[in-house]
Amino acid sequence: MNLTQLRLFRDIAREKSFARAARGNHMTQPAVSVHIKKLEQELGKVLFKRSPGNIQLTTDGLEILDDVKEILRLSEGLKMQASLQRGELVGSIRLATIHSIGMYELGDFLAAFMKAHPRVAIHLEFQRFDDIYELLLQEKIDLGVVAYPEKRTNIESIPYGRDELVLVSSPSHPFGKRASISLNQLQGEPFIAFDQGMPTRLATDKLLAEAGVTVDVRMTNDNIYTLKKAVEAGVGLAIVPSGTVNEEVDRGTLARLRIRDTDTTRPLALLKRRRAKLGAATETFIEQLFQFQ
Repeated sequence: MNLTQLRLFRDIAREKSFARAARGNHMTQPAVSVHIKKLEQELGKVLFKRSPGNIQLTTDGLEILDDVKEILRLSEGLKMQASLQRGELVGSIRLATIHSIGMYELGDFLAAFMKAHPRVAIHLEFQRFDDIYELLLQEKIDLGVVAYPEKRTNIESIPYGRDELVLVSSPSHPFGKRASISLNQLQGEPFIAFDQGMPTRLATDKLLAEAGVTVDVRMTNDNIYTLKKAVEAGVGLAIVPSGTVNEEVDRGTLARLRIRDTDTTRPLALLKRRRAKLGAATETFIEQLFQFQ
């Protein structure tokens, strides 16, 4: 039995796929199968039920899973202690974030962190908000970053900042020369919106409803880049996080208007599994993210 076999066992249990575990460990699928077969032979247990397109842990596999995770955690901890004694941080961080935060809020920090800790590997995914919660529960990521965090069982939310929602228009729109606007001035305007059910869309709908305003939603999308391009093309107006349009405002392709007479701040949060034991690299990432603000 060795750590490679245990790591592969854990990853297959998490991914429910030999192929995905192989890709994640930069190995071929046949090599992974050989490692697992040797582990099963040494333990005298069948660890997985295999059928076409379906991999499940057996009862014996479930019984050892938590112990395997603890062995791997302790092993990683020893490596971390040794690296810290040498004055360097070594490890990996699996992070998932929504587009509007990952592309515009975290970029400068990620660049600074990776420069300061070149031996920490960061795997970054852009995901829908609901998928981030599921990835955490499935232990496929260490941290999530979302706006308008929700209370979820077994997930801890750590507030780490706020940004501001603003109105954007094309510069040629009648609003394009203004610095600010009231929501009641948007009555009947063509609108580009985030998809139904997304937290920022829910917050936007609530703002408009409280102001008694109805807009003409012409297009919806879950990607901030697509929304901005539609506004640039003159399809309609949109309410988006202010930091996501800095480049377009500087280039003169979008106009940004502050929304008067209402609170448009958007809470941001880190997510992690409740009671999860994070590695030194992930703990350092969280600590330095808060210091970076």
